[in-house]
Amino acid sequence: MLRKILNLFTSKDPQKSKGKVKFFNRKKGYGFIEPENLENDVFVHVTSLEDQVSKGDHVAFEVKASSKGLEATNVRLVDA
Repeated sequence: MLRKILNLFTSKDPQKSKGKVKFFNRKKGYGFIEPENLENDVFVHVTSLEDQVSKGDHVAFEVKASSKGLEATNVRLVDA
């Protein structure tokens, strides 16, 4: 299943998504987002944030495939 999802994101155009921050640890600099349009959570690193986020925030982001799975980039806050 993960391979099928990764295949969706192998093009050069990142997929735009919305979701909710499930977890974010500021000290460690990473967290996870629950996307609206995918089953699996998406990893997010502090370097991919355009706005500061906290658990429960609604965000818009782009998804790219990394060697370890799906990763969110250009993460920004949006209204719920």
